[in-house]
Amino acid sequence: MATYALAEKAVVLRPEDDVAVAKAELAAGTILEDGGTRIEVRQDIKPGHKVARHAVATGEPVRRYGQVIGFATRDIAVGDHVHTQNLGIGELTADRYEIGVDVRPVDFYPPVRMRTFDGFKREDGRVGSSAPRKRSRSSCRRPTMCGGARSRSRSWCWPPTAAAPTPTPA
Repeated sequence: MATYALAEKAVVLRPEDDVAVAKAELAAGTILEDGGTRIEVRQDIKPGHKVARHAVATGEPVRRYGQVIGFATRDIAVGDHVHTQNLGIGELTADRYEIGVDVRPVDFYPPVRMRTFDGFKREDGRVGSSAPRKRSRSSCRRPTMCGGARSRSRSWCWPPTAAAPTPTPA
């Protein structure tokens, strides 16, 4: 069978993970080079499913994302398809599942790097912008004064041009 680097055919989320997630279908007999280790895929594995990188004994935790995702319900050999047939949740006790132990504080942007909105809030909850309106030439509505012959109404064109006269109020 063909030999591939593990990263070509599967994703390893953390170096200590017991499993890798298949990117593409892995046929039985495919060899995956995982650093200095060779993994021979023992069953066909569909994309998105897990292949064992390390042997795991019955009852031992299986790690993905560096976290326990379940416990082996039977011995798992290197190259096995890891799924519901050999992985279970087990007892949900605090000593078996460590939730949020790798949480790190988020490094928020300092106020000088925060994005802002130069506008205002209306009484009805809508917002408006205090920035000047910009229109493209195609949205110009002044007839013949600046090329907008589509409309007969006299309205403003942004930015105003020196050649265009100011419309008079109706």
